[in-house]
Amino acid sequence: MSSTPSDAEQVIAGPAVDGDLNAEMRRAARPYSRTTLVLAGLVVLAIAFGGGAWTHAAFGSSPATSPRSAGSGQGGQGGQQAGAGQQGGGFRGGRGTTGTVDRVEGSTVYVKTAQGTEVKVSTSDSTTVGVTQPGKVTDLKPGATVVVQGQAGEDGTVAAQAITQQAAR
Repeated sequence: MSSTPSDAEQVIAGPAVDGDLNAEMRRAARPYSRTTLVLAGLVVLAIAFGGGAWTHAAFGSSPATSPRSAGSGQGGQGGQQAGAGQQGGGFRGGRGTTGTVDRVEGSTVYVKTAQGTEVKVSTSDSTTVGVTQPGKVTDLKPGATVVVQGQAGEDGTVAAQAITQQAAR
């Protein structure tokens, strides 16, 4: 048992740390490396982006030209409005319609919707027409994609406030 006291004395007499004590203390004070902190930050950003996308999908507003369900209180796109007796391709709620120009007759533009229905669009002097730059009703060409904004009447004719021709694709 004489070897035990000498081993214990050597342990107590020897240094607690081999090397620089300050460096060992700094290393112990930083439990996470720089790489770990960067990865944690990226995870937080990914979660925030996903949460924002989910929130927008769940609660975000839909575009003004999105179709409404047929049979809704406003008639829906392509639906039949009670009492009107005619199918319409535009929004009965007064939002407008989207489609391609079928033909232009004077101040009336006929727009064919994606559903294949034809919407009669009446224009006036106050109707603005955009064809890459401001234009006139006569600047609209058959086959061009347009967005019409205006109020739909009982007969399905849209009184245009603005017609915008989309750029060719």
